Amino acid sequence: MIIFRLSMKYIFFFFSFFSITILIAQKDVKDAGVVQDSVKEQEKDLFIANYNNQLNIKFEVSNEIQKYVFPFHENTIELVPNLGIRYALVFNYRFLSVRLGIRSQPSKESEVAKGDTDLFTLGVKLLYDKWSHDFEFIRAKGFYVRNSDDLDPIISEGDRYVQFPDLTTYAISGTSAYKFNANYSVKAALSQTEIQLKSAGTFMPSIDYWLYLFNGADRILDGDGDEIDRIIYSDYHGLNSVLNIGYYYSFIIKKWYFNVFAAPGIGIDMYTETRHSPAGTQDQFNTDLVLSIQSGAGVGYNSDKYYFGVNYSNRYSSEFRYEKNDGFKTVNNSLFIFFGYRFKAPKTLSKPVDYIEEKVPLLKDDKS
Repeated sequence: MIIFRLSMKYIFFFFSFFSITILIAQKDVKDAGVVQDSVKEQEKDLFIANYNNQLNIKFEVSNEIQKYVFPFHENTIELVPNLGIRYALVFNYRFLSVRLGIRSQPSKESEVAKGDTDLFTLGVKLLYDKWSHDFEFIRAKGFYVRNSDDLDPIISEGDRYVQFPDLTTYAISGTSAYKFNANYSVKAALSQTEIQLKSAGTFMPSIDYWLYLFNGADRILDGDGDEIDRIIYSDYHGLNSVLNIGYYYSFIIKKWYFNVFAAPGIGIDMYTETRHSPAGTQDQFNTDLVLSIQSGAGVGYNSDKYYFGVNYSNRYSSEFRYEKNDGFKTVNNSLFIFFGYRFKAPKTLSKPVDYIEEKVPLLKDDKS
């Protein structure tokens, strides 16, 4: 109950910001459609081919790893989940992108050495002509210390990595981005419901936001697999928001493309540290400066019916506090290999989507 009560101000702020962002985004979409003249529309048609009314199904093989770097006594530890390769089917149609995925099970040897990670994710993408929104819920339980050799030999000596089997992270995250160049297609890069016909780039600012919770660091397994109950440890929950200033470019050579982007960012992390010790429990509110950099590249082939490619992206963020620079750090690396096919959407899909767009106009993309 204490954690829930302390988090209410973050929840209120998060969903208020989300609602305002959506309303402003859709007003912009409609206003842009009114003022755009036919010359610009014809120019855009030379750069982008629209396949929004076709259903495309994409098969993905990916390896996404997020690493957290925390202060730990006199050291810093790199906490990593023990996850296998992910396989997914992605369905893209109009405004909707749905991903159904499973992960391969790590080997028995890997589970003994690194522990077991329980992961659940749920995400939705909303892609419009100018705006794009990405929302995700993540729950992960079970991490191991990649740099176990840097810790005190008392806990690190042995054949296994030091593990935090009960450490659990919850995060509700979102990204809202706005592109300035109408001749650059975000959908071609993210959902393949459009094809970039000519080389183009765009300045695209975005804002990232996370409502998060870390708890369960009270028990560890040492290098021999023996349990150690910690008498001093901390839980964290808060709201992190970052403003990114990004530039994206697509090089097109016939039906081949090469995408690159870079997006430095700055923001704040407002969080509460709940410190547990034999003396009791104490809460401390902190506000840290966040600096981040996102970058990536992709190469692939696009035809009217089928497409394939490889994408790589990286996100690094580091937090700083006044007169202290040992705050949290996160590193996210993602590698995607995919193959997809486009075909006419069946009426069993198009009719329900028509109905939803009619009842919820803000979901409708007027360029479809």
